[in-house]
Amino acid sequence: MYCPEWIFGCSAAYTARGFLLSESSLNGIARKFSKGLSEKYEQVTFEEISQTAEGILQFLSEIEAGDEAVNYIGQYIFKRIHFLNSGSERKLSGLFASPANSEKIKDYEVQKSIKVFRATIFGLRNNTMSQGTPGWTISQLKGNDNLDWFIEIVEKPVDITDNF
Repeated sequence: MYCPEWIFGCSAAYTARGFLLSESSLNGIARKFSKGLSEKYEQVTFEEISQTAEGILQFLSEIEAGDEAVNYIGQYIFKRIHFLNSGSERKLSGLFASPANSEKIKDYEVQKSIKVFRATIFGLRNNTMSQGTPGWTISQLKGNDNLDWFIEIVEKPVDITDNF
């Protein structure tokens, strides 16, 4: 069973964010997410994550995001976690279903995730989407049984051997 597209997209965005904010390599961060996601779903390769993260960074360079790049990535992550593509609110907890449940068909791929990122940032920049909560971090969702495993991946430091 496959990783949901929104979790894959958030993983790639966290990879891009981590690359901008740390001394870890893009591939090292992507490997961390690949290992974590592949424990729960069919294999998600670090190449898929790193290619998507590279596309995110390239787009941010094209729009000359500069110091706002990390903020844009954070806004994207907030939107993907809290809202469906349709704009309706994502139910992060439920008795019978979890938004993190695996999917029967592979719905994510590099270009699709980059396209969703681009559309989200255009929406934010053109004020057609509301801004996320300032200062929000995924750590604020700790205790949500459906997302705790993903929060652990996000907060886990990059293993030094993953950088090579």
